[in-house]
Amino acid sequence: MIFTVLHYFLFSSAVLIYGIGLNNATIFCDSISELKLYFVKSVFTVLISTVLSWIIIQQFLIPLRITELYPLAALLVFMTISVFLETIIRITTSTVTSDFCFSFLIVLLALNESVNILDTILISLSSLLSFFCLIPVLYAVNGKINILGITERHANKKSLLLIVLAVIIIIISAGNVSWLTPGVIK
Repeated sequence: MIFTVLHYFLFSSAVLIYGIGLNNATIFCDSISELKLYFVKSVFTVLISTVLSWIIIQQFLIPLRITELYPLAALLVFMTISVFLETIIRITTSTVTSDFCFSFLIVLLALNESVNILDTILISLSSLLSFFCLIPVLYAVNGKINILGITERHANKKSLLLIVLAVIIIIISAGNVSWLTPGVIK
């Protein structure tokens, strides 16, 4: 259980390894204040969609032997929940938190990689956690870029942030290099 959380939080991070949410991470690092409602909506949407999709897959698609349709079932469940929560947020706070790709790809990742419903929940939560823990790091890097005086007319700040993400990916992936593994050189 703890290995699953660590695996999808750090070693096989949804953001850093799969690339889910890289664009959103560079957008949200400009202002963290907009992130609260997005976080709440993402957590509820992903968790409810993942659990309901898992139940639909187990109760209907597997007995009918049509498991190939699980992305469609997950999409229908996800869209229903996402639109419902987006409507509630827009009515109560008059802000827009709509996002499709990031949350839906995490739902698909959790459904693809899990064996049981607990794994599905853990994978989706740790994938969300990896995204929302990366935002403060990118916010700090963005602050350093601003201190250096690099503005939008001098260089594209989003490109610099993506380069920083590439360096972080290389650092995390360096442990998988075969010559660094102690059992290789015998």
